[in-house]
Amino acid sequence: MEGLDTGADDYMTKPFSYPVLVARLRAVARRGARERPTQLTAGDLRIDPAARRVWRGESEVELTAREFSLLAFLARNAGDVVSKQRILDAVWDVDFDGDPNIVEVYIRHLRNKIDRPFGRDTIQTLRGAGYRLGAGGG
Repeated sequence: MEGLDTGADDYMTKPFSYPVLVARLRAVARRGARERPTQLTAGDLRIDPAARRVWRGESEVELTAREFSLLAFLARNAGDVVSKQRILDAVWDVDFDGDPNIVEVYIRHLRNKIDRPFGRDTIQTLRGAGYRLGAGGG
């Protein structure tokens, strides 16, 4: 019950039969993926994931591939606090074993490109918890 109340839309108890598992997987696949917006926005920050382009108001902002991936991830989770580990899992390779503080470095790069030149504070740091992209765009 708790799993369903916290966001899951299906579950199975053990032991289970493989034919039932496969049938349930087919049913989930028939539901289709949730529709994603073609562009992500937070205030006057606009992100086009398909074209890999970003604008602040009418000004296009040039980002590296990693910066873009990080910003897109934050935008898909706008308003939510995401931990450094969750960012690493989503944006860096699975086998990344470098310094997790690399996230802080890229957050600073993003702030220098999408916030400071425009007098905004879009990316918020929540000490000990993670980062949040303000839904209003700063």
